[in-house]
Amino acid sequence: MRAVSFDEAIAHTPLGEGRYLTSTPPEWLATSRSPGGLVGAQLFTGLQAMVPDRNFRPRSMTVHLLRAPEDSEYEVHVDVLRAGRTFMSLSGSVIQNGKLIAIGLGGFGTDRPSPEFDEMPMPTVEPPSPGRETEAYVPEFAFPFGNNVVLQDRLGPAPFTAPDGPMERVGWAGFAQRRPVDEAGLVMISDIGMMGWWTRLDHIRTTVTLDHTIHFRSAFNDDVSVEMVLMRSRTGLVRGGYLDWDVDIWSQNGALLCQSRQLLAVLD
Repeated sequence: MRAVSFDEAIAHTPLGEGRYLTSTPPEWLATSRSPGGLVGAQLFTGLQAMVPDRNFRPRSMTVHLLRAPEDSEYEVHVDVLRAGRTFMSLSGSVIQNGKLIAIGLGGFGTDRPSPEFDEMPMPTVEPPSPGRETEAYVPEFAFPFGNNVVLQDRLGPAPFTAPDGPMERVGWAGFAQRRPVDEAGLVMISDIGMMGWWTRLDHIRTTVTLDHTIHFRSAFNDDVSVEMVLMRSRTGLVRGGYLDWDVDIWSQNGALLCQSRQLLAVLD
């Protein structure tokens, strides 16, 4: 099976104004399903394509995942809801064979003058390993998708080892092919592995993402390559068959790149 890049996996074929055709390559499936983070990244790419001014940077995106797409092509439909002088709001949907797969809202805006405060310091950890080997638990159902990413645990109990320990883990993440991480990459990486609640479990449980919100907090500099990012993954409450999943992501120089929150349902 040949290596398929992330850029190939999120590529669109234009069908007309705000309409794109895309699919999940077999090499990016998790067992036989399209990962929610990849569908979100495909939707993000469609939203971003409708923003003509690069001074309007991504600020937020929320995706509600309704069902996994089948093993065939699907369409991304994007509409501009409002285009102001400093902020632009868009909606997007993923549709396959007349069925709604996902819906989303995205916000893009220019920088605005304001005071600046930072209470989000990056955790102090050992740097990423120079190779691209995964040094973390990856469930069997995550493959072959899991071959495309690198995860390296640094802080927190290992999965299934700490029934009374913290539901928090910290580690490095990136693409196996050394593709730099950008905003589309953050959408996908904020949805992979290192789930904090795994530390409390005695075996893996199947979950499905219901909604996923990402706040983009730093601009990417075109002349700086961000190949590995630091993830802090936390769960605060598991109750009634649902759990929250918060992920904070920093660059290696300590810039907070994004904050992510998901609501997941426990299936078994």
